[in-house]
Amino acid sequence: MSPNLLNSKSVSRNKHDLFDKVFEAISKSGQQGIFQTEICKAFSLDSRDGSRLAGNLERQSLISREKVLHKGRWTYKLIIKRSSLAQVRKKQDVQITSVQGAPCLSCSYQHSCSSEDEMTQYSPSRCGWLEEWVITSFDKIVTDRLSKDLINVADGKKLGKELEIA
Repeated sequence: MSPNLLNSKSVSRNKHDLFDKVFEAISKSGQQGIFQTEICKAFSLDSRDGSRLAGNLERQSLISREKVLHKGRWTYKLIIKRSSLAQVRKKQDVQITSVQGAPCLSCSYQHSCSSEDEMTQYSPSRCGWLEEWVITSFDKIVTDRLSKDLINVADGKKLGKELEIA
């Protein structure tokens, strides 16, 4: 078993946490990859759950799976894609201010919302709450910038008067 996974035996509390931990374990294995059976053992998953999880990662283009014969059994070698590896390395802290107050974070229709089908009632392109939030946020940004510009102009006039006095 890979030494990177020895600390991974803890059971995760939810699916997202497990998904992130498995992805992290695969990314630690780098370009040589890791066997799906090792991931299953490390995270106490049965083969069906391990296969589903690996399939989800593959559908999101985070990893690729290669069918290989390992210890006399067919399994998959899970290899992180280079673009995903670059994203993991460049990961930066997220600034909450850009989405503060966004209606999507507390929307009761979030599970039905999809940008893939813009004709449904639950699409970001047809959402009145989202449109109102964007317009309000834009107005706030414009107002804040105008206030700062006015303050800078006023400070400039004060500085000019101070220079005249001196």
